[in-house]
Amino acid sequence: MSRHSVQARYQGREVLVVAGYDRPLDDVFLQVFDTHIPGPDGGETVIYCSINEPQLDWRDVDTIADKLASLGIEVPSSMLECVYLDQMLRVGNRVEHHTWSTQAHGAQPAP
Repeated sequence: MSRHSVQARYQGREVLVVAGYDRPLDDVFLQVFDTHIPGPDGGETVIYCSINEPQLDWRDVDTIADKLASLGIEVPSSMLECVYLDQMLRVGNRVEHHTWSTQAHGAQPAP
């Protein structure tokens, strides 16, 4: 499984976006966490998890982009490109944290 993460903004607050490729399932996935509000188990609060929407086509990286757009969350394009490449090359055991400084044009979402 590959795992790509980035700090982003959702409804005016900072969140952790995690996306990647699950090689055994041959699917991509998306998770969004509020790292400032503890969940019931003391961990991060889950804002979104792709496992709760199995009717979407999680074999397509565009599903990640579409879901992020519907949530109003922007991530560096490099993150989605890496998930796509992981899927095409069937990469597993890759963990990468993306930042806006790794974005080609340095564009950042407005705070």
